[in-house]
Amino acid sequence: MNSGTSSMRKKIHQQIFWYCNLGIAFMLPVWGKLVPTIIAILILNWLISGDYIRTVPTLFKNKSRRNTLLFAGLYVLYLLGLLNTSDFIYARFDLEVKLSLLIFPLVFATADVGFLNAKHLRLLMQVYLGGCLLGSLLLLGHAFTLWRDGVEGAFYYMKLSWYVHSTYFAMYLNFAIAFIITELLTHHVTRVTHHVSRITHQLTRIAHHLTRITHHLTRITYCVLLAWFFVFIFLLSSKMGLISMGLIATLGAAELIFRQKKIFLGLGLLILFMMCMRAGLHVFSGTSARVVHSTETLTGSAPPETSKSTSDRVEIWKASLGIIKSNLLTGVGTGDVKDILIAKYKEKNIEGALEYKLNAHNQYIQTFITLGLPGIVTLLLMLILPMILAYRGRYLLYFVFLLLFAINILTESMFETQAGVVWYAFFNVILFVTHRDS
Repeated sequence: MNSGTSSMRKKIHQQIFWYCNLGIAFMLPVWGKLVPTIIAILILNWLISGDYIRTVPTLFKNKSRRNTLLFAGLYVLYLLGLLNTSDFIYARFDLEVKLSLLIFPLVFATADVGFLNAKHLRLLMQVYLGGCLLGSLLLLGHAFTLWRDGVEGAFYYMKLSWYVHSTYFAMYLNFAIAFIITELLTHHVTRVTHHVSRITHQLTRIAHHLTRITHHLTRITYCVLLAWFFVFIFLLSSKMGLISMGLIATLGAAELIFRQKKIFLGLGLLILFMMCMRAGLHVFSGTSARVVHSTETLTGSAPPETSKSTSDRVEIWKASLGIIKSNLLTGVGTGDVKDILIAKYKEKNIEGALEYKLNAHNQYIQTFITLGLPGIVTLLLMLILPMILAYRGRYLLYFVFLLLFAINILTESMFETQAGVVWYAFFNVILFVTHRDS
């Protein structure tokens, strides 16, 4: 094969790889059921390209590739957990759900990803914004049909977020908000239009004005999307979504105050956000009621039935800690975790958890039960070490992504569902491999 043919073949594989990434980013918040098909195409392209034949022998000599592959460590532990299990049917199902934890680190560590840079990431995130917008509009359209048929609370909570849990969709939107804020804070929009201006400065003054208009339109679009996602998170009534949104706003204000030294702007925007939050809780009374009931339940000042989901979580966590104490070193195994949790719910008479056969509703606890100390330590390292890297490198978007995920898995076992595990595994790896250009 001559060099020209080889170069064209390589370019085609890179394009397929890139379009698969764009497809995953777009479809995750729109219709997650299509994502496995796109991942299958990504894997097939990777296998046919044969890049791994060249990269695998040098994998551990290349620091970037080696570190990317290390993210698959948790999945390896789940495979080892088969040695300590008796329910292989559930173990196989569990490993299939978590397969993205292996696929994305392996593919990105051995594929030709050198062409990926900050510009590619920015485009991918803009496509993701489009997916979040379309996904929210689809949910709203479905809610409208329910409302037209007389369904009460159609625009609220799970009736609104009918095909993906409201907490997950709120997390998707919060990540979109984080991207918009980082773009506005770090002036990436200005940089892009500046390059356009340099290219066209020898043309006409009209081109310069068009560039300025494009810049302002982009910022306006970002602000409109910011407001829309803010409102939609209130409609989703996700308590963790509201907490996450507050954290993102606080980090954004901290970036302005402490790093950019724009103290009054940072404080002003933070105060504006707090006023908007207060207004949101006043306007969306259902969301406000969920927040109040959860607070009362946690403090013991309200009967459990006023916030059943919160009280059930607390009981599940208490029961789970008992399992952890009895299986501290090795856990209960990849396949037995569900059976042991259900048995514990029955023993403790946790009716809601027993009826729906719930997981631990906390990924730290879920992983600790399943894999013991090696599992929880690996999970924590997967979050903490990249977070330190992102902080030192002033990679704000990656830092917020990791923090956002770390907080949301306090109340959800997100590695137990495709909606959580694919979102984390995909964005974690692509943010990590593009950090060199952040």
